[in-house]
Amino acid sequence: MRTYLIDSENNELKIDLTRTIIHSSKLVEFEFSTVQNNEVMNTEKIYIKKLAGSYFSSVDSISWEKMARQHLPVKMLNIDRVFDVYYGYKPSGLNSSAEGELFTKMSGKITKINVKEGDVVVIGQTLLILEAMKMENEIKSSLDGVVKAVHVSEGDVLEENILMMEVE
Repeated sequence: MRTYLIDSENNELKIDLTRTIIHSSKLVEFEFSTVQNNEVMNTEKIYIKKLAGSYFSSVDSISWEKMARQHLPVKMLNIDRVFDVYYGYKPSGLNSSAEGELFTKMSGKITKINVKEGDVVVIGQTLLILEAMKMENEIKSSLDGVVKAVHVSEGDVLEENILMMEVE
């Protein structure tokens, strides 16, 4: 899942959860990457362990630190900046969103994806079908271009304002 960190000047960091390995009911390994200009800049692993009702984290699976109670934050503080945190989507109302970014306008299920990364598309071409409220909605390209990224798969059930695809 992609997480967007956006500061007050619309500078953006993207973090992708790339892999989750469940070692046991009490130990999970997460791998995540920092993405900048669609290139992976850094990949790290973190281990989370549950012991006696508390959670502990480790980056090497050897030394462990007790974690404070976690709630999904909406703000994150860095050394010199405060970021708004968006899980799985970037709101289309932000100035940094591009014309070719397709966000869900309503909750629904992806039933068909007609294109893949690298495909050339034209204005009005159906890119995918989103089933919502028992109706199939054709999501069409708003510009001529190339499919830059597909962030969903057939069968995905999405909430409102999820980034599905990018065309440039």
